[in-house]
Amino acid sequence: MTSTSRRTWLRGGLGLGLGALCLPSLLPRGARAQAEAPVRRLLIVMTEHGAVYPRWRMRPGELPEDADWEVPLSPLGEAEFSEVLQPLHRHRARLSILDGLGNAVGLTTALNEHKEGHATALTGTQAVELEDGPAHAQGPSIDQIVASAIAEPGQIASLQVSHGSWPYSYDASGKTLPYIYEPAELYTRLFPDGPGGAPPSTDMAAIRARQRQVVELARAQFSAVAPRLGAADRLKVEQHRDLLRALELQLEALSQKTCDVPAPPGEVAPWEEPEWYDQRTELFTTLTALALSCDLTRVGLLALWGLRNEQVGAPPGDIHNDFAHAVSSDPVAAQVMTNFGRYHAEDVARLLDVLEDIPSAGGTLLDDTLVVWASELGTPEHQLHHLPVVLAGGTGYFDKAGRYIYWRQTHAVPGLLGDELQGPPHNRLLVSIARAMGVDRDAVGVTSVPLKNGVTLDCTGELDRLR
Repeated sequence: MTSTSRRTWLRGGLGLGLGALCLPSLLPRGARAQAEAPVRRLLIVMTEHGAVYPRWRMRPGELPEDADWEVPLSPLGEAEFSEVLQPLHRHRARLSILDGLGNAVGLTTALNEHKEGHATALTGTQAVELEDGPAHAQGPSIDQIVASAIAEPGQIASLQVSHGSWPYSYDASGKTLPYIYEPAELYTRLFPDGPGGAPPSTDMAAIRARQRQVVELARAQFSAVAPRLGAADRLKVEQHRDLLRALELQLEALSQKTCDVPAPPGEVAPWEEPEWYDQRTELFTTLTALALSCDLTRVGLLALWGLRNEQVGAPPGDIHNDFAHAVSSDPVAAQVMTNFGRYHAEDVARLLDVLEDIPSAGGTLLDDTLVVWASELGTPEHQLHHLPVVLAGGTGYFDKAGRYIYWRQTHAVPGLLGDELQGPPHNRLLVSIARAMGVDRDAVGVTSVPLKNGVTLDCTGELDRLR
């Protein structure tokens, strides 16, 4: 489906009573909490399978592979952008395209690279194998690090939303955090009292009051029993009590928000329907943007998942096993995965459109939000070098936007399938994100990774040339 026909279908062809939720340009401009100064926000978009590097990278003026360099993006025409990244051209002055980072820590365990990538992409820690399903991490993901520092009492600390992806968000102990998978569930999480500025109905008000009473009662019971327990058990009980207090504050805050709330989404397409992915992506994007604008949350993660063969021009077959794993040997597979990456670039471009259309204290919501687009892999064939990373928005978070920054590959990182040449470790990007959001940290995840011949790679500190 072309971008024009896709946009037309989303605006006029749903027929499901979704109202303004499917029209980013119709988001209510007053739908935000009033603030005296810009609020810092973080929105991470994760997509799978890395990128077909020769179709993702950009080399204006045939710049070399064996030296670090950077070029401004504003002078570049659309034809000078790579095939994958072309949909982002209209936002080029707001972008930092990062080429050459490596996930070195992902090569330190002998797990499937998808498992490693999901567990390490945002944590920078080693992955921990489980018998079934995705791996755990050994510490928190960057979204949780930032959320713990910038969330206000009563806010939703962070949102994790996906069509069906493996986790990217991990708590302080390295355990996976659950996603919201359905638009209706996300809407109810954000707007438990429904649309409109009128007070909730008597029944709803009673339910809300009862919810707060139950939470308060449970918290009081935890406080009463805690002094009679041993140290370890008391810590667990106190943690539960504190979580209940946070829930109580959230219920109170959500019921008092004054945003102009749109109508809830109606019935959405089931998995069997071709519009399943596009419809959910549009709803997730709009609702998440509204949550940030209303200051219901300041941190969000969107994990996009579930593209169909027909959406990426693929013949019959499995996108993962039949095409992603064959990009270096099969031109058809390379084009399919190029289309896959470009489709997601269109998703990200539309997200930036939505954020740029919403006024905020710093100018627009895009000015106040650092958007990070990344992946669990470097390439569809499971390499962890040349991670595809795009930063957008966040005016003032980093000194200079509108640049393509390249790092040469100089570190020989040993892995199960052989050595990989990589550039700077992605841990430094995570540190840079933390500091941009006002969190003073020298490390996120591991502090070093062993290289070939006994040398170690320092993973601490910020990434150079972002500030």
